[in-house]
Amino acid sequence: MPQELSETRLYLLPYPRNISLRGAPLRPAPSNYLYISDNATVNMRRRCHVLCKQLYECGFRTNPESTNRLSPTQALFTPAATMPKWDGLERPLRGQCAAPEGYRMNVTSVGVLMHSADDQGMQHAGATLKQLLLDGPEIPGMEIEDYPLLPWRIMHLDFRGWAPTAEHLKQIITNFADLKINALILDYESFFDFPSQPGLASEGALSPAEVSEIELHAQDFGVTLIPLVPCLGNVNHVLRLPSYAALREHPEYFQQYCPVLPETLGIVTAMMEDLASIHLGKFIHAGGDEVRLLGAHPASEARAKQLGGRAALYLDYVGKVSRYLVNGGRIPMLWDDMFRRMSDEQVKWLPEEAILNSWQYEGHGGHATPAILTNLDRYRRLGRRVWGAATRSPAARYDAFDNIDAWTEAAEMGYVDGLVTTAWTRDHTLGPLFAPSETTWPAALYAAERMWSGIKGLPREQFPQRFVVRMFGAKDAALQSRLWAGMDLILREHYRQAREYLAPLLNMVPRGANTLGFLESWCAIGALKDYVRSFETDVSSNYSNLLAGCGDPFNSGRLRWRVLDAKAKAGNVIARFQQQALRLTSERQIQEYIESSVAYSLKQLEEMDSLLTNYPLPPPEWQQAVHI
Repeated sequence: MPQELSETRLYLLPYPRNISLRGAPLRPAPSNYLYISDNATVNMRRRCHVLCKQLYECGFRTNPESTNRLSPTQALFTPAATMPKWDGLERPLRGQCAAPEGYRMNVTSVGVLMHSADDQGMQHAGATLKQLLLDGPEIPGMEIEDYPLLPWRIMHLDFRGWAPTAEHLKQIITNFADLKINALILDYESFFDFPSQPGLASEGALSPAEVSEIELHAQDFGVTLIPLVPCLGNVNHVLRLPSYAALREHPEYFQQYCPVLPETLGIVTAMMEDLASIHLGKFIHAGGDEVRLLGAHPASEARAKQLGGRAALYLDYVGKVSRYLVNGGRIPMLWDDMFRRMSDEQVKWLPEEAILNSWQYEGHGGHATPAILTNLDRYRRLGRRVWGAATRSPAARYDAFDNIDAWTEAAEMGYVDGLVTTAWTRDHTLGPLFAPSETTWPAALYAAERMWSGIKGLPREQFPQRFVVRMFGAKDAALQSRLWAGMDLILREHYRQAREYLAPLLNMVPRGANTLGFLESWCAIGALKDYVRSFETDVSSNYSNLLAGCGDPFNSGRLRWRVLDAKAKAGNVIARFQQQALRLTSERQIQEYIESSVAYSLKQLEEMDSLLTNYPLPPPEWQQAVHI
């Protein structure tokens, strides 16, 4: 660990590019002031007032005040009731911290002077100040010069499973803004109540009024929201409904629109208009992936022959969608999997404003692979703008960490100007639910750091300590160790052991108690299923003897007792999970999970209980309880 990090207990995340420790520390007071220039822009004032509100919520009452002594891109946090004397106010920003989103921060015993390149830079400086205050009680004297590796640092939220409630989505936006994330792709699917498509929305879908509030909240924190409306494939949520069945590319499958039918383009653009009227950012993601059925419809087959192939048919339709967005002042975004197989001329035919999201979800030891670099080099040669796409879920065995590092390496080579990381919650509509995105916070914070600071920042080995400090406020070394041990076991999908670490810590964390409570309840569900699988192994390996009633009485009886113990405890485990999950998502999605994955485990317990019912239960001193 670098000396400056260990000696001053700096747990900043993302870790700033340059820190110089010097001078006396600042001891904030219960009541402080944030001085803002008289000439500050409206957006700069907005950022500063939001910062004052955030600091108040953290326990630091902060009053905004105006002064004529600061430049429009400066702000001073101080306990002083009058603007203190400060040498060097005229000192300009230099180097890369003078570029967009950059900032410089000076901490003395008098206060914290924040000088930013723009209002977004002030947002990031405020996020750093908030972390320093939370890690107090004092802030070391220092100078920070900070700036991002990538101009666009994006999290992709998949609503297909565990769609967030409006309040939880606002909290997610706040959390990501504090990590210097500046854009979120919202993959609504059917969890937005599209005015143009009555009857499409699922139970628990966000209303236009709720999304308008969410958009305003995101603007307050400098986060651009990018709605995703799939224009061709991955439209199960639409075409599974009988009223849309006529638009299917294949009559028996509902994965893909028929691109030749004029009604298809009308529905897609209407849904885009519904969201464009609320989201004020310049980007709209049009999907464009998963089009394996292309050409199955007779009309599509005929049109493909006319144009010269399936790729030409795809470009003809996607080009219409892209030009529609460009003509409306929007920038279209598309997943790149179809373009990888196209000729150079076909790729260049796409409107030049469009952004390709080049995805590659394998880790490969944390290095940019030939598969990544070959595609990116070709796109650069063709003048295409590209954002990379990594995964942060599932994160088992740290594959997601390696994948993020691989893409960060490509970013440091200058191949991409943005990186998207995705937490998948379902593979497809009506498919099995994956783990909730709340379980992927380690990979999310890791991605945030790499997208801002790059590979050349702090090594991965120093991430766990800073993660548990940022997420849970844990300053005690023993608490830090136990928290990360639990998180590490979740990443490795060892839920029973993870719960044993996390359950005793529920009332010990200074912050993030709700997140920890949910994770513990999720691990308890996982532990229940782990027990069922272990019981199944015991039963299946001795099935013939157990079925014939000639199994060993002691061990068979003890297995029966453990099955009964799991059944008895399952109700409480499920109830705790429901209570915790309702803070995050709709009741309908919680019930779906309980009625599928959990219900299957309960059914297995019933069948094993029936098989073992004739074996005597052991005396209490020989019983072995399940721990959930």
